[in-house]
Amino acid sequence: MTTALGSDTAAQALHAKARVVDARCAGQKLRNFIVHEFRDVLRIRADALHALRDKRVRVNGEITLDSHVLAIGDVVRIEVDSAHAMASRLHSIDVAVRHAEPGLMVLLKAPGVKRHDVEWAAAALAALAGRESAQTVDIEQLSPWIAINEVEKSVRSLIVLVDGAERRAAMEDQLRSGEMEFTLCAVCHGSVDQIAVDAAAVPGSAEATGLACRIRVTVDRTISSLGAGQLSLVRAAVSATGSPGLALRRFMEAADCPVAGWQKHTKPLENHRDKGTLLAFVGIEFPSPAAGGQRVAVTEGIPQKLLSVCEREAKFYDRRLTKTRAEVERARTSDQTAHASGSSAEDGAHDWDVEMVNGRPAAYITGTKEFCGHAFRVTPDTLIPRQSTEVLARATAGLLGTGAPRILDLGTGSGCVLLAVLLQHGSATGAGVDISAAALEVARSNCERHGLSQRVALLSGSFETFAADPAIASCGPFDVIACNPPYLAPWRAARMRTAIEHEPELALVAGDGGYQAYSAIYQSLRTNPAILRPGGCIAFEIGKGMEKGVRATFAEWTETQALRDAYGFLRVLVFQRP
Repeated sequence: MTTALGSDTAAQALHAKARVVDARCAGQKLRNFIVHEFRDVLRIRADALHALRDKRVRVNGEITLDSHVLAIGDVVRIEVDSAHAMASRLHSIDVAVRHAEPGLMVLLKAPGVKRHDVEWAAAALAALAGRESAQTVDIEQLSPWIAINEVEKSVRSLIVLVDGAERRAAMEDQLRSGEMEFTLCAVCHGSVDQIAVDAAAVPGSAEATGLACRIRVTVDRTISSLGAGQLSLVRAAVSATGSPGLALRRFMEAADCPVAGWQKHTKPLENHRDKGTLLAFVGIEFPSPAAGGQRVAVTEGIPQKLLSVCEREAKFYDRRLTKTRAEVERARTSDQTAHASGSSAEDGAHDWDVEMVNGRPAAYITGTKEFCGHAFRVTPDTLIPRQSTEVLARATAGLLGTGAPRILDLGTGSGCVLLAVLLQHGSATGAGVDISAAALEVARSNCERHGLSQRVALLSGSFETFAADPAIASCGPFDVIACNPPYLAPWRAARMRTAIEHEPELALVAGDGGYQAYSAIYQSLRTNPAILRPGGCIAFEIGKGMEKGVRATFAEWTETQALRDAYGFLRVLVFQRP
């Protein structure tokens, strides 16, 4: 071990550092010894060589060669150039001065810089600004300044620092009163539709953020993303807290639009793990003590890191979309898919028309399908959303009244019908029921993608027993039930085999000539009608030519609507509970 020795006088203590050579270090050359044993004052090898060249290194009181071999008990003393040592250490700390006045400084720190480094850097910068004092300050005993707001290691931040307890108390009063306001920008999951949200005016916002602060969020832009569905670049004005980054992360998490990142109260964004937390400080305003309370504004541009992520996500999405469309167009031009299906329009093949690429549905290749203007994740465990099914979604949305209506989506699959309706009606809530656990997982991912997890319950259930299921009933009673059940008769499915072979048979084929699901739903509702409010409605998608059979099944109910699709075929029937 090496042992630090004190200097002979208080004046010398400001300039000299000494170490005694022990058995571990005996036999080392002088230059290697000082590089490794004086890192507290000589941060890099160049500092050690600089001290040797300036003849500020002595062994047992004598100046010697840098190749001198040390022995046990040798005393190595270095005269420290405080200003040079401080400048060298500052060079390794990525900070920049953005505002300075007596006893107060605003620094911009890069991601990766820790709190104690920022506080030391402020003190060192102040000392170097007055070169005379810098020459007489011991770098180890330099008194760090005090950071007023949080210093998160992973976040690019503007930090307010002061040099004493009195100034600290005054600046913390500004924090608590809201006179100091921070501006942050962040990349968030989902489409942020709340513009200029004031967290102080939102019930429960203090609980959501964990802090009694004010937050106003505005949207800079919204982009489409293959992995996240949608991303929003937001700006937030945060005040009345010394932890604005934490407050914003908690608030956006509570709003189901979490900040993209890999720390607490964030949500990962795949393919960008090397970017850290996509949050940064871009501004700060506060009354200047040196200017008699006149407001100081420090502003920064949006970091290129955040802009690059948005640009890459939009580029990837557009590139995938363009490539898929080109492949689909080539497939349509060759007409291979239409001939391979072996089915005719009279068999209802247009009902199941999907874009195919090399014999596979394009939606399963890209993993997404647009429905009602929104992108939804799909897998071979779910039916691919069709344009004709948008008629069902529009009909369901049209049945919702004011207040907070509740929707039940039977056979929810990817969840596209339910979620498209909820995205249109901000006060509605819903439950999606499916017998397939794999399909429910896809629906759950779509809920997260569109920020609807808090408004949707996803439950396992069947057409035969859903109305009697306590878990489903606890989410009701419902105002509207929407259902796109399997309705292909086995003989028709066989004739359309090539067109539908990639999709789950469970979501397509039904017994009793295709009417099995309608009958099961009717019986379940007849036995337990309370799951649907009095006067509530059920909206069904039906296959071509099936209206007579479905009407016969629900003959005791009042038919209120019969809607056609873009092909002119009757596609949706709506019945009201008797």
